[in-house]
Amino acid sequence: MNRILALAALVGMAVTGCTLAPKYQQPAPPVAQTWPAGSAPNGRSQTNMATADIGWREFFQDARLQQLIGLALTNNRDLRVAVLNVEVSQAQYRIQRANLYPQIDATGGYARQKTPGYEIIPGEPSINSQYTVGIGASSYELDLFGRIRSLKKQALENYFATEEARRAAQISLVSEVAGQYLTELEYHQQLDVARQTLASVQSAHDLNKQSYDAGNISALDLRTTEAQV
Repeated sequence: MNRILALAALVGMAVTGCTLAPKYQQPAPPVAQTWPAGSAPNGRSQTNMATADIGWREFFQDARLQQLIGLALTNNRDLRVAVLNVEVSQAQYRIQRANLYPQIDATGGYARQKTPGYEIIPGEPSINSQYTVGIGASSYELDLFGRIRSLKKQALENYFATEEARRAAQISLVSEVAGQYLTELEYHQQLDVARQTLASVQSAHDLNKQSYDAGNISALDLRTTEAQV
C-alpha cells in the first residue's frame, strides 16, 4: 500500500509538472550593456559597469540639475501613476501565486450554558461547557497542465513589465529635465556672447562717432556702425 501511495504521488507530481506554455526566449537588446572603454561619465573607467546600474545622481554631477531632477521625480504625476501600477501588478501576482496552494480554513468555538435546577434531577443547577474545533480545505484545482502556473508566470511578467515601464518613465523624465537644463545653459551662453558682441560693436560705434565728429569718416560709415548696434 505504501508503494502504491508513493507511486501515485510521483505520478501526480509528474502530471502537475507538465505545462503546455512555450518557453520564452528573450531577444538581445539593441544597445550595448556596458560603456565603451574611456567614455564613461565623469571621466572614470567603468568598462565593466552596466549602463543601467549608473544612477542619475552619479551621471549628472551638477548640483542645480540634481535639484531639478529631484523635484521632477517627486512631483511628476505620470511617474506616480507608474509607481501605483507597479504596486497593483505586484498584488495581482501575489493573488495568482496563492492559487497554487489549497486554501485551509480553520474554525473554533466555545459555548457555556447553565441549566436551571427545576429542569433536571436531583434539582440542582448545572453548568455545561462545550468546545468545537474544525479544519478543512476549500476547493482546490489540481494544476495538471500548468494552467495556474502559467497564469502565475503571466502575472509575474506583467509585474516585471510595469516595473520596467516605471523605470522607462523615470529615465524619460530625467532625460527631459536634463535636456531642457542643457538648453537653458546654451541660451545663457548665447546671451553672454550676444552681450560681448554688443559691447564690441558699441565700442566701435563710439570710435566712429568721434571720428565722424572730427571729420575723418563719412556719415555712411557712422550709419553702418549704428545699424550694427
